[in-house]
Amino acid sequence: MAVKTFVVACALVLGMCIITNGKPTDSTHAYCKIVWLLGVPCDQVNIAIVTQIKAMGSYKLGPVTPELIQANHTSAVGQVEGVNFTMTTMAMDQGCHLDGYSISAFWYSLLDNGTNYCNLRNVIQGSGLTKAPGFIEFTNEWLCLGAGLSSCK
Repeated sequence: MAVKTFVVACALVLGMCIITNGKPTDSTHAYCKIVWLLGVPCDQVNIAIVTQIKAMGSYKLGPVTPELIQANHTSAVGQVEGVNFTMTTMAMDQGCHLDGYSISAFWYSLLDNGTNYCNLRNVIQGSGLTKAPGFIEFTNEWLCLGAGLSSCK
């Protein structure tokens, strides 16, 4: 059983590296990337995310620009994850392409049961953006370990 789990974890990490073209992912940490498309302007998306992060006690807001929001999340057991949202205006100002990234600070968090997915999803859902016109979410187990196992609160 342990060998099977190890093989699956290795395959997921390898797939994640291939899909992300080896860009800044640290395969020794749990990691999640989600892409959202929204039919609202990025400045509204930015305001909604910043407002939600400020309202959530377990998040600490970091630097914010019109294109990037950085924050840290601390779980109830003291685990820390870096959370970033990057916004790009879509063609002809028809909406916002939003990338969300969450990565655990500790090496032993490789299989985090969806914690990083929930870090991102809870902010987006709490902000009301899941109800925005044209809302679409893209992710999978290659980009977001544990996304399929998560039960976000």
